[in-house]
Amino acid sequence: MINHFPHLTQFFSSYFHQDWPLEADTPSDVVNNYRSSESPASVEAASQELSKLLEMPIASADLETFILDKLGCYYDPKYENQTIREWLESVQKSLNNPS
Repeated sequence: MINHFPHLTQFFSSYFHQDWPLEADTPSDVVNNYRSSESPASVEAASQELSKLLEMPIASADLETFILDKLGCYYDPKYENQTIREWLESVQKSLNNPS
């Protein structure tokens, strides 16, 4: 299934890597860094893949495992009292509507 999400894999593994807190103060800053560093086409492709992922009937625990383990994301939204789905929805909103 990971092969269906190459742009999300690049986004999460490259921007939410192990040392992301050294490069940004907040997860929102990471998303903004991604938006400003990548081409509009790449951002749009990641957004579309995220929409596709969120539409899939995946249990929360499986979604968490997929994002955190398979896509290489080192941010856990539980630290901000969010579920993985809530956080992904906020990322989706940020990708579509920059502040």
